[in-house]
Amino acid sequence: MSDRAVAVHPGHQRRTRFGTHVESTVSQMNSTTALPLGDARLEALLRSEASLLADAQLEALLHSGELHPGDSQLEALLQVHAQARLHPEELDEARTALPHASLGALRNFALRHRACRLSLGLLSDFYRSHPCRMARVHVLAASAVTLGRFWGVSEPFARLGAAVMPVDERGLPRTPEWASYARACEEHLPLEVRDERWIEAHMRDVARARDVGHEAAFLEEARAHGHEPLWRLLVQHVEMTLGARLFDQPALAGAVSGETAIAHGLALSLSRMVSASWSLLRHYAFSTLRALCLPRWRHVPGLVDERRTAWLLLASFVTAWTAASVYRRGVKAVHRGQRARPSDVWPLLAAVLGPDLGRVDPRVIRFYANPGAWSARASVTFSSCTARLFAWVATRLSGQGLSEHGTRAFPGRFLTFRRADGSMHFVRELYCDGVLRRFDSDFVLRDGRLHEVFVEHGLDLELDVSVLEDGGIRLRGQTLRWRGLVLPPFGRGVEFRIHPASDATERVDIIGTFGVEGPASRRAPLARIHYEAWRQGDAVPPGTREPQLPA
Repeated sequence: MSDRAVAVHPGHQRRTRFGTHVESTVSQMNSTTALPLGDARLEALLRSEASLLADAQLEALLHSGELHPGDSQLEALLQVHAQARLHPEELDEARTALPHASLGALRNFALRHRACRLSLGLLSDFYRSHPCRMARVHVLAASAVTLGRFWGVSEPFARLGAAVMPVDERGLPRTPEWASYARACEEHLPLEVRDERWIEAHMRDVARARDVGHEAAFLEEARAHGHEPLWRLLVQHVEMTLGARLFDQPALAGAVSGETAIAHGLALSLSRMVSASWSLLRHYAFSTLRALCLPRWRHVPGLVDERRTAWLLLASFVTAWTAASVYRRGVKAVHRGQRARPSDVWPLLAAVLGPDLGRVDPRVIRFYANPGAWSARASVTFSSCTARLFAWVATRLSGQGLSEHGTRAFPGRFLTFRRADGSMHFVRELYCDGVLRRFDSDFVLRDGRLHEVFVEHGLDLELDVSVLEDGGIRLRGQTLRWRGLVLPPFGRGVEFRIHPASDATERVDIIGTFGVEGPASRRAPLARIHYEAWRQGDAVPPGTREPQLPA
């Protein structure tokens, strides 16, 4: 039987010589009077995994006249021929894992293991062109499962593994969330953004797999095989991966960040790995060593071989430590609050300005009611190399700010969260040539005064709020405190002016300056940042425009 007739995965659309032969055969059959034109059932059977026959057998069966589209023997006979294509080496490999299984169970084992090898190849190819830090963890787990031949052991386990694949059998993103992740990679967005989209896509996959019952079906089947050592390894793997994901639902609901949920899952997985999963780790280590030294898997075109699987596991094991940065990011986000909806509002300006609120443009009021409902981009300029060097040092020391310079606008976004005390946690993110830069602070009211609080650093900047002639507002820094200690008047050099767009569009411009003290100062600011914000869902403005400032 020819190797090019081997089936590799249900629905896989890779174009091969055999696929071309099927198309030509179907075309020939449609042109004859023996079969109805364009018989959908027969063509579907011909293209399915169960019906990919060897070339000579396919031609003989279809032109012999013994079978017809409505013949009840057709599907069963095609299935028999598909199973017959399995090589004895594959059945022997299955028998080592399932020594007391029937011939049908061994064939199903081999077919599922083939599907697992194909899935690993698709996974590896996708992540090679769409990398992130969490992707290395996924490749590590998938390689280990493939070397362990776990898909072959249990059909529900195989369904569970297929449900968390990022791509379909054609190598394309399988869900809208994975398509969003792929776009983030293609647009060279920062790794933090890619990790965030990966986490969301993966969590939704896991939630769907649980909803349809894949995990429950596997656990039920595992209980029936609880006395078998190999099945205990499968259970340990599930407990170490999906079983450690206790905060996925709160994360999907916005109660905690996805990074926080993943951080908890990583910590719990590591704890279970070192405390109760030594037998599973030994199994993986032995399988990897065997694959490198004595590979036994039969070569099948289009499938990952055993030695490459072992190298994928080792490479991802060496690089998976980079996921520690995702863990640290998740730990920092534990207390940031619940993600605000676009409809959430904070009456900050009303509480600070009182009767003067009527002089403020409604667009500015709507912006400060919830900046997270607005899209943004920004450009940054520094007055000198010294100022830029100072910004670079401050960014490295504090983890906030940016030192990128230029007239071009960096894409970004505003995020808002509601703290437990009801205050606004405001995050400004900018994507500067593939690097994430951020400002992270709280806006709180104290005795009728607005304060910007940098919780992580213990800084508290009091802001003076006044109304501008064009309906905008000005935020000028006043007293700066560090953990209650009043600092020299650095805060007075910080000023932000928020101007409504000169036209009727739902857009505001935020001009921030640093290094200008006093309203009468004529010195050029050390640094200047220009945010351009517009309501989410509106068209992106054509380009960054300088607002018309009042004299």
